[in-house]
Amino acid sequence: MKVKVKIPAKINLTLDITGVKDGYHTLSSLVTSADIFDEVILHKREDDAVTLNFTGKPAGVDGQSSLAHRAARLFMSEFSTAGADIEIKRNIPAGGGLGGSSADVAGVLLGMKKLYGVTRDMTALANSLGSDTAYMLGGGYAVLSGRGDKVTPLKGIKRKFYLLIITGSRGVSTGECYTEFDKSGNICRPHTEVAARLLYEWDEKNFFDTLKNDLFDSAAKLLPEIADNLAALRNYGAASMTGSGSAVFGIYTAARERDAAYKALLPRFGASLIRAKTV
Repeated sequence: MKVKVKIPAKINLTLDITGVKDGYHTLSSLVTSADIFDEVILHKREDDAVTLNFTGKPAGVDGQSSLAHRAARLFMSEFSTAGADIEIKRNIPAGGGLGGSSADVAGVLLGMKKLYGVTRDMTALANSLGSDTAYMLGGGYAVLSGRGDKVTPLKGIKRKFYLLIITGSRGVSTGECYTEFDKSGNICRPHTEVAARLLYEWDEKNFFDTLKNDLFDSAAKLLPEIADNLAALRNYGAASMTGSGSAVFGIYTAARERDAAYKALLPRFGASLIRAKTV
C-alpha cells in the first residue's frame, strides 16, 4: 500500500514574543500557508523497520536522524503498527523559518495515519515533536499562541495574497535567535490580535502596517543580509520576516504587483527568489 501527503510551507505574518513560561518563550503569531509543498510518500512494511530518505532541496539533516523519522517511530509505538518506507520530496527551503521540518513531521504523521487506518487526532503527537507542528497538520489562516502549540484556526477568511520570498544564504538557529532577543532587552508592542481583526475586516493599508516580527532585529544581528534582503523587498511594498529567519517575504494583493517586484529583483537575487501565494 502507498500513500502520498503534501504539506505546504508556513508564513508568519506577525510574530509577537509575549513572555517566558517554564523555560520557553511564549508567542502570538498570525500565520498562513504558502503553496510551496513538501511531498511525503509512504509504503507500508510488514516488519517494524522505518527507512526515510530526502530528495529535492537539502534537508540539513540525515533522514534516519530527522524529526520526521522520529515521528514515524512515535506513531508506531503509540498505535502498535508496523513500519514504513518513506520518501520526502523537499521543496520548502531548510532553515528559513518556513516550517520545512515541521511540515515533514506533519506529513509523516498524517501519512502513517492514512496508511494504517488510524482515526485519532494527531495533535498531541505533533506537539510532542515541535512547537508549530500541530499547525502544519491543517494549515491555513490561524493564530498560534503558547509556544506555538496552541492553534486557533481563523474560519471563513478566503483572501488570497501573493508572496515573494527571499531565502538567506544560510539558516538562523532558532535557539541563538531567542538568546539574542533576550540579550537585547527589547520590549515589543503586540500586533497579532489587531492584524487578525484587520484581516477579517479587510482594512488593506492598516493590515499591512501591522506585519511585524519581534525576532527580526535579533536574526539580522546574527545574519546581517536579512536586513538587506528585507529592505530590498520594502522598495516594492509591505514585507516582513518569517519565523526566526532567514527568509523574508513581500506580500501583495495582486499577482502583477508581485511579478513586477520579482522581475526587478531577479538579477540581484536569482535562485534565492521564490514566487508563491497563500493557500
